[in-house]
Amino acid sequence: MNCILCKANLVQGKVNHIVDLDGHIIIIKGVPANVCKQCGEYFIENDIALKLEKIIEEVIKNKAEIFVVNYSEMAA
Repeated sequence: MNCILCKANLVQGKVNHIVDLDGHIIIIKGVPANVCKQCGEYFIENDIALKLEKIIEEVIKNKAEIFVVNYSEMAA
C-alpha cells in the first residue's frame, strides 16, 4: 500500500492518535496504523477506526477536558 499524499511505502506501526472534540482533548496511545516511511502521515484501518469511535464516546462520558488512554487497554 502507498501513501495517498506522497506515494511512498506504508509500514505497519503504532501511533498516538490525538482528538480535539467539543472542548475535549483525547490522546490515544499505541494505535495500530499504516505509517508512511517518507512523510510520517498515518492511515487507520476501518475496524480500528470503529474501535476508536467507541473509545472516544466512553471518554467523553467522563467529562474530562484532557484524557490520555492506551489503545490496547481500551480496545480489549
